[in-house]
Amino acid sequence: MEGITIKKVKTGEEKHSSDWGFILENSMPQETPAPKVYYVDIPGRHGKLDLTEDLCGLRFNGRHIPICLGGMKEKSSWPDAYSKFLNAYHGQKVEITLDVDPEWYYRGRFLVKGSLERVARLGKLECELDAEPFKYRKVSTLEPWKWDPFSFVDGIIRNYGDIAVDGNLEFRVVGDEHNVEFEILLLSGEVSVSFRGVEHPLKPGRNVFYDYGLNKGDNWLTFTGSGHVAIDYKEVSL
Repeated sequence: MEGITIKKVKTGEEKHSSDWGFILENSMPQETPAPKVYYVDIPGRHGKLDLTEDLCGLRFNGRHIPICLGGMKEKSSWPDAYSKFLNAYHGQKVEITLDVDPEWYYRGRFLVKGSLERVARLGKLECELDAEPFKYRKVSTLEPWKWDPFSFVDGIIRNYGDIAVDGNLEFRVVGDEHNVEFEILLLSGEVSVSFRGVEHPLKPGRNVFYDYGLNKGDNWLTFTGSGHVAIDYKEVSL
């Protein structure tokens, strides 16, 4: 039987739906995220001017993912089981991984919709994930590269966990289909980074670049100084 793993973002606590006695009754996800479109109506011009991808690249709204969980319990145990599940997850920020798609997770706010539907010992919970537009690959660029989940058809090795800088270093970061932000960690020393012609001194710890998403393919960063840095970036997909 298929199920899901639910991980609380705040505490890191992780449980499988089977730990609650539930199976996944739908295939989820079923809704695609709508693109954020921007049109300008110019007098005297046919149609509208589409600037959707000209400002910050293509961006998406969030999406709602339905989650239907079912199970069988003694009639007398359902009220307590329902309350415990509500207390654990209703309104919580979570990451959800499908059994059939174990290398990726969806992130969002978990909601239990309505009341428990019950017929004799059978029960059903209609839930929803108010999710971010993308699913995220579990392995980040900070982690050591692994053979097992790697795809030899279209996989890309991204091992950016400890980069030594001594002078000037041109470093290639491979972006995927979607333009996403990345973070640079200054692990030690004094280092600055240049990206798309703009130089940024790095402060100790995490440096977030909200205005500079990675494009598909090669993205070149120039590090200057002496020290060690790391690039934190997770592959995303619709």
